Amino acid sequence: MGLNKIIVALDNMKLEEAQSFLSKLQKEVPNEMPMAKIGLEMFLKHGPQLVRDIHEKYKTPIFLDLKLHDIPNTVHKAILSLEGLPVKFLTIHLSGGKKMIEKAIEAQKVALPNTDLLGVSFLTSLGTEDFDQIWGVNPEEVPAAFKRLINLALESDLAGVVSSVNEVKLIKTLENRSNKSLIKVTPGIRFEDEIKDGQLGDQKRVASPSEAFKTGSSYLVI
Repeated sequence: MGLNKIIVALDNMKLEEAQSFLSKLQKEVPNEMPMAKIGLEMFLKHGPQLVRDIHEKYKTPIFLDLKLHDIPNTVHKAILSLEGLPVKFLTIHLSGGKKMIEKAIEAQKVALPNTDLLGVSFLTSLGTEDFDQIWGVNPEEVPAAFKRLINLALESDLAGVVSSVNEVKLIKTLENRSNKSLIKVTPGIRFEDEIKDGQLGDQKRVASPSEAFKTGSSYLVI
């Protein structure tokens, strides 16, 4: 498992903890740093300069996980406001709809030409009760609902998607049908002993690293 396919989530760390962790990692694997994920909480607290600082100091690609979801013009302007940041991946919600996705891509091409835009499907914290409560989707209907979101990503020519390992097989089927390929980023990764002991945090749809790569994930969020 190459570290260049791993995305390290800094979300639950204080800034000092994240810096200490990355410094230690840089000493141990200076030529194979994993990608660093900066989530909404850390970004709002420390701002765009944090993205520049981490990228420059630790020579690591940045996954800016903002999960943008708003009316099309607002998302468009939000992405324009990130212009010039050294971001490898940036997330939006697929449930924002085709127009929002198109406006996001339009802004990304202008402001972040070296960034891959990823569409978030269903959060890995959602379980069957949530699908029913929020969308009135029964468990047997979840694959069809997911299929609609992924087809939206394929039709809109997004670079990739974020989904649990449970849906990666379906994504690959849809890729084959459309003759297109998506970057598949998989959160909800737990090591086998954590899964066995039920140490899942707020995640409900999880998998081990080996299982995720075997299924077809491109990158893992750990």
